Amino acid sequence: MTMLGAGGCDLVVLCGGLGTRLRPVVSDRPKSMALIHDRPFLDFILEYFVVHGSARIILCAGYLGEHIAQRYAGIRHPYEVVISHEPFPMGTAGAVKHAAALIQSDPFMVVNGDSLIEIDPNQLLEFHAAKQGWATIALASAGARSDVGFVTVNSHAQVTAFTEKQPGTAPQYHNAGLYVFRREVLKEIPDHRLSSIERDVLPALLPRGVYGFVSAAALYDIGTPERLAEFASSRHEWRGGVLS
Repeated sequence: MTMLGAGGCDLVVLCGGLGTRLRPVVSDRPKSMALIHDRPFLDFILEYFVVHGSARIILCAGYLGEHIAQRYAGIRHPYEVVISHEPFPMGTAGAVKHAAALIQSDPFMVVNGDSLIEIDPNQLLEFHAAKQGWATIALASAGARSDVGFVTVNSHAQVTAFTEKQPGTAPQYHNAGLYVFRREVLKEIPDHRLSSIERDVLPALLPRGVYGFVSAAALYDIGTPERLAEFASSRHEWRGGVLS
């Protein structure tokens, strides 16, 4: 498997979520466009990956996707943004499959549009190339949250099990919402159907090799009003950047 740095690896950002839990504070835009000091959270994700070398970014837009198109469509320098519009809610894997014709690199990265783990994507890609697996998941150290599933890995960093959300269960690692996939994985996702990376694709790939890149780096998500406020508080100085 050829080792690609972030500059040669397409980044697919999943921006189509409905953001039901955020509706009390974000009702007029996609969840990824929730404002942090007058700038959308998606700006922060793009800036983070561009700083680490990403040069081609595919935004999978769905719910209220015109907000995403208005801000990002047509960007060509210092990186390229391409937008894929979901015709209906397709789930995380369905959105990636819908964007398949736009994905040029092998492998490619996928990141959730409402979360970010602060790891160097070049290190993640290096790990993926060394393991020769079908997929690599960034894993965060287990915390106190009980509303997310957890992932079990063996001594070789190979993922052996996924467990759904179970309040009160002490997890080993959390799925951080950042992935590297072989391009061949696209053939495993059905066309024009609702499909989930977490529930459908990754469990099916376990026999072929899914690996976990474990990191103690900070993991942020804005999935609830409380977490959105917490992130905004932690980024009180965030005003400028690549997209300004």
